[in-house]
Amino acid sequence: MGDLIQTTPLIQGLKDKHPNARITLMVSSDFEDVVSLIPGVDDSIIFNLRQFKDSNEWEDESWVKIYRYIESKLNSIRDKDYDLLVNLSHSRFSALMVHYLKVQNIIGFHCSDTGDRMTGHPWMQYFGTEPFNRNFNEFNLVEIFSRSADLDMTGREIQVLGGSTDFFSDEGVAFNSPKSDHDLVIGFQIGSSLENRRWSTASFAELADLLVEKFNARILLFGVASESKSAAEMMQLTNNKGRVADLTGKTDLKQLTGLLKECDYLVTNDTGTMHLAAALNTKIIGLFFAHAHPFETAPFSSGHLIFQARISCAPCSYGVHCSNIVCIEKVLPEHILRFVENHIEHKTWQLPSDLINASELNVYETVTSAQGLIRLKPVIRHDLELEDIFRLAYSVLWREILVAGASPCINSLQELLEDYKSSDSRTIGELLKNKTKLLETIEAFGKEGARLCEGIVKSAAHALPVKLVRFGEDIQKIDEKIELTGMANPEVKPITDMFTKRKENLMGSDISKLGIESRKCYTLLRNESRRMIEILTAEDVGSSYSTHNSIRVAVPGR
Repeated sequence: MGDLIQTTPLIQGLKDKHPNARITLMVSSDFEDVVSLIPGVDDSIIFNLRQFKDSNEWEDESWVKIYRYIESKLNSIRDKDYDLLVNLSHSRFSALMVHYLKVQNIIGFHCSDTGDRMTGHPWMQYFGTEPFNRNFNEFNLVEIFSRSADLDMTGREIQVLGGSTDFFSDEGVAFNSPKSDHDLVIGFQIGSSLENRRWSTASFAELADLLVEKFNARILLFGVASESKSAAEMMQLTNNKGRVADLTGKTDLKQLTGLLKECDYLVTNDTGTMHLAAALNTKIIGLFFAHAHPFETAPFSSGHLIFQARISCAPCSYGVHCSNIVCIEKVLPEHILRFVENHIEHKTWQLPSDLINASELNVYETVTSAQGLIRLKPVIRHDLELEDIFRLAYSVLWREILVAGASPCINSLQELLEDYKSSDSRTIGELLKNKTKLLETIEAFGKEGARLCEGIVKSAAHALPVKLVRFGEDIQKIDEKIELTGMANPEVKPITDMFTKRKENLMGSDISKLGIESRKCYTLLRNESRRMIEILTAEDVGSSYSTHNSIRVAVPGR
């Protein structure tokens, strides 16, 4: 559900760009009801593989039956001759489906005739590199998706179509008495798709008691039926059971939408309910643990509060199973209570005085930047670290490189840097100097690769196979050096990964054409390395900080 809601700026942007277009949304049957919430959708296609989950209900257990269903469904889609197909899934199955549909204009993940992975648009290539460089990513998935259609993101937020039905008078759904204007109603989403990304039920129970005792709040527990066990555990731990209503597994989507609109706040793990509530303008207090990363999936609208542990292992890398999830212990119920107190009093998110120096806690507010874009603004001002510097610098680099017609935006980096404390650490100054030298090395690799590609083009034109072989071997050595430099130095890996992703999309057997296209990849590698050096050493960026040697930004590290 959250993924679908995160597509709403893209869908609305396509409608704005092509007013007469008809947009069809294809979803799995699990999320059929969500289609009605998505504005701008004219038709829907429901793909139901759940019907094959229980093989005992099949007429036979042959996989041919599943194949025939998929084939029939895809043939009915292919017959409609779509002008554009947008695939925001990264599964191999979706890539095969996209290839089968034979749509000429594709945005997103697909594959070639020989099954090789293809990504197409530069922003989708970036999307393919981001999971391996999460700590250096400043872009919400909503922006990445929408940018892949070359949409202007100024002023765009997630949105849904929601009713205004009041369910508080329904004894079977919420409380026995209707909501009054003075009631403080707070929703809890205590579950999430992955169990190890959840705040503990004990913490939710303690927070519920604090909110009831302080504000006489009403607490609504949301979630699907499978999360009822966690809700029962929380109910067992709370001291104010009469003020808590367990609605897990008891609401349909329409009821959930109505109840979320009645909530003053929603305290939630990273879930689809979080995105739905944010799109309904309910204030979010988001809890991001383990693999969940706010820069990727925080609600894409302004005015929400996000908590994350500021420890070296957060967020976890994808595919990692953590046996000691200490990050959930860094966010305490008292933290949330004090933020709610301040918000009720001041109508803004204000940092409690006792959290000013909370070194192991990140708290962000979703805000609209001076450029009209949704971003995360740190509420706690930490010392800038090397990782922060590169993440912020990459946000400038990629907007300049990947946004069509973009102009240099170094001033936006200055705005971001002001959210952190400064220092004159010599250690970080030396680290930055070393990383700059690495970028110069990668720049040199790019120049050499472009030169070799030029040799390939000339050799192919003059039919010189011996030279072609030699140039090919030299190209392979350069690519290995580029890859190894990125693997050994995480700060520059986003640039080397983008280079690899671009080359991955080169197809065909025309050696001259491949040489020309490869030369473009090496030229971009060279230009991006040079531009990154310029961003890191810019005078107007460094003016806010003490300097050391030739480095214009000198700040403390871990």
